[in-house]
Amino acid sequence: MVDVQQAGSKVVVNTSSVSELRVACDNGVREFLKSRGYEEMHTHTDVKLVLGYLGALFCAIDFAYSWKYPFSQTKWFSYISVSVYAVTSALALVYSYAVQRDTFFVGYNKAKGHIVSAGSRSKQNDPTYRLTLTTRPIRGRQDPPVFNSKPVELKQPFTAWFYSDGEFDSAKFNEDIDSAISTLLAKKTD
Repeated sequence: MVDVQQAGSKVVVNTSSVSELRVACDNGVREFLKSRGYEEMHTHTDVKLVLGYLGALFCAIDFAYSWKYPFSQTKWFSYISVSVYAVTSALALVYSYAVQRDTFFVGYNKAKGHIVSAGSRSKQNDPTYRLTLTTRPIRGRQDPPVFNSKPVELKQPFTAWFYSDGEFDSAKFNEDIDSAISTLLAKKTD
């Protein structure tokens, strides 16, 4: 479990933990995008929840059925429910690795007509934050904006945004994120 302490509006993390630093930066990106009018979409979470609930539902039905009838009558349904649970868990895992990947925020802005996705990576012994921002127009929009379709990557050491005591420099971080978002949303000139 990552322990990010907030003292008032200050965020303080353990500077020797790369995962804590990355989570703090991810939360900073999320808050920055929300403050710029992006509403978070929870599609990735919803898909994994539906798969999990479906597997759990089959197990609950199996439990109720096994409670009422002897095992010899219900073992075929137990095989089915365990198989469905295993398949839905495997599908959720595959979805996380193949579709969601490193994405931690997907948000849309109806006024601007686009969706922004943010994903991050960091390696265990490499104190570098790698943020990838992508955009696409909202489907069904009559006048989709034409943006630079290439993803924007921001690669910075964590020391650029954290003081030695672990305090997060949100002003500097927001400047860098604002610059990356501006580059991402720049209109195509060709």
